[in-house]
Amino acid sequence: MSMRTTVGSWGDRVIARMHHAIRQAVARHQGSAALARCASVGAGTSVRGHIRLTGGESIHLGSNVVINDNANIRGEGGLSIGDNTKIARNVVIYTINHRIDGERLPFDEVRVAKPVTIGRNVWIGTNVCIVPGATIGDGAVIGMGTVVAGDVPDRSIVAGGPWRVVGERDRAAYERVDASGRYAGVDGKPPDPPHS
Repeated sequence: MSMRTTVGSWGDRVIARMHHAIRQAVARHQGSAALARCASVGAGTSVRGHIRLTGGESIHLGSNVVINDNANIRGEGGLSIGDNTKIARNVVIYTINHRIDGERLPFDEVRVAKPVTIGRNVWIGTNVCIVPGATIGDGAVIGMGTVVAGDVPDRSIVAGGPWRVVGERDRAAYERVDASGRYAGVDGKPPDPPHS
């Protein structure tokens, strides 16, 4: 082994460690900034990594809550998370949704708020999606990749997410809006006029 290879690989390891330390420091700062936007945060609550959090003024976090990397939390509709809850990587929590029975298709700019409540001592696995209006009882375990809609009872262990039909658009309203030619642009607003 040549001295050049040894020094180069050692230097590469040092640089990699420095980059890792910098990324961790940035993530800690961003996590603290996200928590500072929340309406209330209990003692010992932390964010581990980068997260996207909106609607902080409607978010209440208990004590010892841990939110891991790459969480996407939309709290505008109201979110409460109880003490000692642990949230794994890539979790999505939405408390708002677009209106599908409005004045444009496939949705308009009006937001429908439905609060989400997550109890105490809950463990939420990686890649879980929690939809507006869901409630998760104390001590529940939500398995990896689960889509949570409705009410999860206390101490339940839930997993999976096979799709099923849960409703249908109002046919007359759909046909009326479609016939009028009103379609959504970005965020459900009227589309921008075409450029000439």
